[in-house]
Amino acid sequence: MSKDLVRDGGNPGQYLLRLAWLSTILLAIVAALGLAASEDFLPFVVAVSSSMFLLGSFLLLLGLLYGLRRSRAEIVTVAGLFLLQGSAPSMVRRVFAWSIAFQFAIAFSAAAVEPYTEIAFTILAPMLPLGSAALWSAQHGFFVQRGSGPA
Repeated sequence: MSKDLVRDGGNPGQYLLRLAWLSTILLAIVAALGLAASEDFLPFVVAVSSSMFLLGSFLLLLGLLYGLRRSRAEIVTVAGLFLLQGSAPSMVRRVFAWSIAFQFAIAFSAAAVEPYTEIAFTILAPMLPLGSAALWSAQHGFFVQRGSGPA
């Protein structure tokens, strides 16, 4: 993929960027309701947090598999694939970085308020934007082409 596509207004992987922010909003709502509501809401907190963790793990695995496939023709680095260093435009890096930071802040704050309850499951949820970022980089990231010399 060329950097010109992103600069010219094409926004590949927009669904992954939206997923990162929508999951941040969902986590904030679920954590707030879990802290404010009665004990009956806590299983919902566990279910949402666990689902976000499982979906994030699946997206991370998909990102790894796409990255492995791309590594045949391009030099895919771990920092580029999972941390978006040098493989994503600054806007995309900022979106994922802020989403991850907010989710960690929400999760650890909620877990600190009630540490030995089901609210502590919220610390699993930030896996979703991490997985989204890895999949974005694997599908749309910029990596250097491999040379045609002998391996």
